[in-house]
Amino acid sequence: MKNILIPVDFSEVSWNALHCALCFFENVAIQFYIIHVNTHTNGHIVDDGDLEIHKNIAIHTRFKEWLKISNKQITAHHKISSLERKGSFIKTLREVVTEKNIDLIVLGTQQSNVFEDSVIGSYTREVITRVKCPALVVPQDTPCPVPKEMALLTDFNFKHNSKALKVISDMVTIGNAHLTILNLLKKNGIVSIDQKENKQFLKEAFSNLDHSFHFVVNQTMDEALQFFIDVQQVDLVILFAKNMNFSEHLLFSPSTDTTINYHKKTPFLIVHE
Repeated sequence: MKNILIPVDFSEVSWNALHCALCFFENVAIQFYIIHVNTHTNGHIVDDGDLEIHKNIAIHTRFKEWLKISNKQITAHHKISSLERKGSFIKTLREVVTEKNIDLIVLGTQQSNVFEDSVIGSYTREVITRVKCPALVVPQDTPCPVPKEMALLTDFNFKHNSKALKVISDMVTIGNAHLTILNLLKKNGIVSIDQKENKQFLKEAFSNLDHSFHFVVNQTMDEALQFFIDVQQVDLVILFAKNMNFSEHLLFSPSTDTTINYHKKTPFLIVHE
């Protein structure tokens, strides 16, 4: 990975996402782009040019402060640039992803099931589904260690392309982590011929990584994932965007059971194909 985009709204949530990105890629040569998108138009603000100018100056000043603090935290491997844009949030991100050849978008959120809690958080679902770029979703309560145990959730129903698998391999390699390929099953571990072939494909694709295969049977997805995260001390969960049945449920429709708290502490990496 070379270019990472971090949208910010100057909240603690987006600051934590920025801090986690700097920590995780501490020893990797990265160009970070910190972007603030002003989604308001003149009509939405007020018909007062002076007020708009003052707001723009305030945002620019705050941005400069963030950049100054961030530059004190980076290593010799890092470069940070700021981008101030105006317009549609998703359209702007799409343009910047292409323009800057972005490899990863890092987003902060307070909890994955309360995405309306911040400006950035309210766009998380749209970024994941509408911007074709890997996205790392970082909950506010994440302590930001370098992930050493990563879990890739899959049902083996798809044969994934090499670009998506390289993103995963790069993340595992950067963290010098162990990768678990986890299948959440509903009955006795029985899979179809296609699923067995796709499992073998992943085994070969990750042959140069420290990896293993596991499955959890006869539990809800929430329960199974929480159980596995607790037992294996998983630091990062990886989902394929193509597997939206996993993504939609685990990210956007979590259980109300208070014992299931992975949404608050565990980052999710969403990989597009």
